[in-house]
Amino acid sequence: MISVWHNFVYTVVICIPVALSMLAFISYWTEFMSSALEYNVADEEFDFIIVGGGSAGAVLANRLSEEPSYKVLLLEAGGAPIFLTGIPALSSLLQLSPYDWQHKTVPQKNACGAMVDRRCAWPTGKMLGGTSGINYMLYTRGHPYDYDGWADAGNPGWSFHEIKKYFLKSERNIANHPGGHGRNGYLPVDDSRFTTPLEKDYINMVLEEGYQVKDLNINANQTGFMVPHVTLDNGRRGDTYRSYLKPVIDRPNLWIRKHARAVKVDIKKGKAVGVIFTRYGEDVYVKAKKEVLVSAGTLNSAKLLMLSGIGPKQHLEELGIKVRADLPVGQNLQDHLTTMLGPFIVNETVTFEPGRLLNYFTFQDYFLNGDGPMTATAAVDLLGFINSRQNNRTDNPDIQLMFLSSSLSADYWTHLYKTFRLEDKVVWDEFFIKFYFPRNMNQVSILPVIVRPKSVGEVKLKSKSPVDSLLVDPKYFSDPEDKDVLVEAIRRTLDMVNNSRHLKKMDYKLPTIPFPGCEKQELFSDGYWHCYVTKMSLTMYHPVGTCKMAPDNTGVVNHELKVRGVDRLRVVDASIMPKIVSANTNAPVIMIAEKASDMIKATWPVTKPKSRVKEEL
Repeated sequence: MISVWHNFVYTVVICIPVALSMLAFISYWTEFMSSALEYNVADEEFDFIIVGGGSAGAVLANRLSEEPSYKVLLLEAGGAPIFLTGIPALSSLLQLSPYDWQHKTVPQKNACGAMVDRRCAWPTGKMLGGTSGINYMLYTRGHPYDYDGWADAGNPGWSFHEIKKYFLKSERNIANHPGGHGRNGYLPVDDSRFTTPLEKDYINMVLEEGYQVKDLNINANQTGFMVPHVTLDNGRRGDTYRSYLKPVIDRPNLWIRKHARAVKVDIKKGKAVGVIFTRYGEDVYVKAKKEVLVSAGTLNSAKLLMLSGIGPKQHLEELGIKVRADLPVGQNLQDHLTTMLGPFIVNETVTFEPGRLLNYFTFQDYFLNGDGPMTATAAVDLLGFINSRQNNRTDNPDIQLMFLSSSLSADYWTHLYKTFRLEDKVVWDEFFIKFYFPRNMNQVSILPVIVRPKSVGEVKLKSKSPVDSLLVDPKYFSDPEDKDVLVEAIRRTLDMVNNSRHLKKMDYKLPTIPFPGCEKQELFSDGYWHCYVTKMSLTMYHPVGTCKMAPDNTGVVNHELKVRGVDRLRVVDASIMPKIVSANTNAPVIMIAEKASDMIKATWPVTKPKSRVKEEL
């Protein structure tokens, strides 16, 4: 009976993503063809060439073009996002679409066991706005110690005291949060516009456990919880395209070329002098008078540098690439690893269930008022930070928890599982179908996240061809302490929810069914959870570090983000982080771009003509 009902619901529900995908497909290719009519910039000279119009690149384009005398070119491999990408509840549908680079890891020895070929998906945005256009819009800054650690490692100017002003400069706080928030920036920051009734139960639970509920973005002691701050503007996605780029897109000194895939930075006599990119099948060369700024993201920035001859000498020589600078590009890859704890079954209709909540009335509420379930940002009701036993700074927690009012099967097993590359037959037939009741989809999940992972991976080129995919190896759980911390996070979380009288009233519990491949372990024992996390290993979409900022030979860029040994070339994005921040990474990346803009302007000051006072005769 379940299978019959599921097949019926699946057939109906799948029409929604199919219809939206068709609309997105038509819109994408319409925009793609219209962009071909734009003026050809071949052989033109610009003061600054920005490669990548994503979370950082859009900020750079805005801030540098504030100076009218600068001629700025922004190159973006993708196109412009359509209105559908601005609807928060549709975020998961953007993965595996033309707006996603669709990166995958290499097979993981210690993780990703439930995924096809043991390869985890790594979605990153391929459009103006980049990953800020496909992410789940959570706004967290990180702990002051994160940035103080950067400065202490030999990167002057990057302590929290020195970079805080750039968080404030970027932020336009719509929710009127008191204290240390910005009011006049471009990036909209609001409270979640939609949470479920579970939010109050979660808040009561953590308060009874002794945690505080507070603004974690301004509080030095970040152990505690809060209802998420999100980058929404009247319920619409506040990515860097809509917030930073669109308002200034008509500046006469700002040139934007979409569908322009950079393949090489031209380096002559140790200086970056231009960029070669492909657009509509044609190779195009543009000159840089002042600087080339690489903001293509943690994976693609590393790729472009290596294709340009900047990277590990041995690796480049093996591929037949002329070495311009022997630097550890692609090393130091870090990511926040999580697992899907759940689904927890509840006996009340309180969850985010699309089949029940997304209807004519909620669509109307969204488009008229910017409210309702369509504004759901990953359906996160509460997020917070707690400490593991290994952590000796209790004000600087090492575990993040996200309480989601939804589950992997909330879309009736139509699309979400594909975004994680889950083995359909195994995971569905041997696990989810056993407690899947389409008439009662009241299931929720919790994400425990390792925010200071010890495992470090690398990115390498597959070949010297720009179109070949990267070899992405995060080396998840290569340091066994990461697994111990994640299992402890699960234990701490289960203790909280199992002891909560607020959750017990709705029979909030895990199904007593072992996950495929872990049947030999005692259910819910430490051994079971160690097995489980190696199967259900999920990225938090926070790759950083491949162009590390450091003063020594472990660094690719210096504290001014200048590439070591190559003049007039900088990297400005998440790849420069020496250590990953203990937070969602989008707000920190925007901060990095804001700071970089000021550093670049300081390097190339504009001499203002002196005003001449007419002498009286």
